[in-house]
Parts: sequence; structure tokens; C-alpha cells
Amino acid sequence: MGKTLIKLIILVVLVVAIGVLSYPPWSEYRKVNQADVDVEILATAIKKYHRNTQTYPTSFDQLVNDPGVDGWRGPYLESVPKTPWGGNYILMQENYKVAIAKNNPRVPAKYLLGGIAEISKVYHVDATQSEQYWW
Repeated sequence: MGKTLIKLIILVVLVVAIGVLSYPPWSEYRKVNQADVDVEILATAIKKYHRNTQTYPTSFDQLVNDPGVDGWRGPYLESVPKTPWGGNYILMQENYKVAIAKNNPRVPAKYLLGGIAEISKVYHVDATQSEQYWW
């Protein structure tokens, strides 16, 4: 009986250790996936906005609240999502991109705008630019 109890305790300790060691990578993977989904949703809403108004929004708020633009048939989003790390996505009108701002201190640098694994999406309707994802 004593050996069985010791084996059970060792097994429980091993399972807990594996769980603790695997949580950080799993957590980051989940956040990256959510950010990728968010930029896709934002880009799709912008494309719908453009299809209806023939203009691009100047802020994400215009996807939620009527900006008084002819043809607006929104809301295109219920609310503007925050990044999974807590912060705001940015709308870069000069190159038609939705991304994570460079100055968000909680996001790993590689996922920020210009990072090696930048999480972003090009939303221009006739975009010849390639769409960039984190993978």
C-alpha cells in the first residue's frame, strides 16, 4: 500500500509539473491566434464599410457608430476588440493595414508592427500587397 501511494504522489507531481511547464507556450499561442482572428475581423469590417460607402474609415469607431457618411449600413462591429495583451489595434491608412502598435509594452516585440512575426492584415479592396500573418 505504501509503494502505491508513493507512485501515485510521484505521478501527480509529474502531471502538475508538465502542466505548469506547458502553460506559458500554450497561453502565448492562444493570444497570437486571437490577435490573428481580431485583425481578420477588423479587416473584413473595413472592406464591408468600403463596399457600402466607397471610402475607408479613419478610425475603428466608424465601424461601430454611424459617422454620417453616405451609404453607411453598419454597425459593422459590435465593438472594437482590444489586443489579447491589453491594448489597441491600429489602423494604418497610408498602407491599408490593421496591426498591433509598436508601442504596446505587453506584446512580445516579434508580433508588433515591423516585428519578424508581425500580426497584421492588409484591408485594401484592390490590394496588390501580400497579406502578412504571424506564421
